[in-house]
Amino acid sequence: MLKFKLSFLRLIPLVAFILGWQRLVGNDRHLAFYFGSPSRIWEYLVSKSSDGSLEIDFFTTLGETLSGFLLGNILGTCIGLSLWFSTRAFDIARPYIIALGAAPVFSLAPLMIIWFGTGLFSKIMMATLSTFFVALLQAYSGAAEVDAGHIKLMKSMNASKMVIFRKVIAPSSIVWVIAAFRINIGFALLGTFVGEYISSEKGLGHLILVATGLFDISLVLTGVLMLMIIALGLNFLMNRIQSPIKKIIVQCL
Repeated sequence: MLKFKLSFLRLIPLVAFILGWQRLVGNDRHLAFYFGSPSRIWEYLVSKSSDGSLEIDFFTTLGETLSGFLLGNILGTCIGLSLWFSTRAFDIARPYIIALGAAPVFSLAPLMIIWFGTGLFSKIMMATLSTFFVALLQAYSGAAEVDAGHIKLMKSMNASKMVIFRKVIAPSSIVWVIAAFRINIGFALLGTFVGEYISSEKGLGHLILVATGLFDISLVLTGVLMLMIIALGLNFLMNRIQSPIKKIIVQCL
């Protein structure tokens, strides 16, 4: 009952905003041109769902985002945790990791297009690149922040470095890894969108690019709405599976 009340209270500002927005633009074509209108967005949702084009764009972006999200997080986490074995290696690699991670993803998009083509793979690589460095730094930070007392205790029992890693380092870093997953939802979506916006034939980035060229604000906002739904859906999914993920990782270790 409490959750239902909370959900209802959350809907009130949204409904009030939509009603106020629609009332503001009304039948004024000039305001509708600059700000779009909820009614026009709804018309696009219905018409583009009917002809199937919206589903194609939506699931194209969703698939690319999920693929890059998983690939970037898995690679980044594995490499970040493995760097715990050699602090010197991390110290050497750190400036390069920071420099590449700080480079705007938009600036690297043309290279991804040239190297991997204009198809789906280049968008997946954009999403992978957007998430990789965050996952790497989070995983290494989690490993580096483990209580030194626990490590000394394991060493006093003649535990090898691999055993210390499996029993102490990796389990203690799970919270940091899950945090990286949450952060990277937005970064994966951003990388995919940038790739689609620069060069693509389908996807929400392509939809928004075409709508921008037509100066159709309502269509642009329709694409933005779909991107928001993907982000909210992935966040909801992350909330649902984070506990099972922790249990699986602990059991595997």
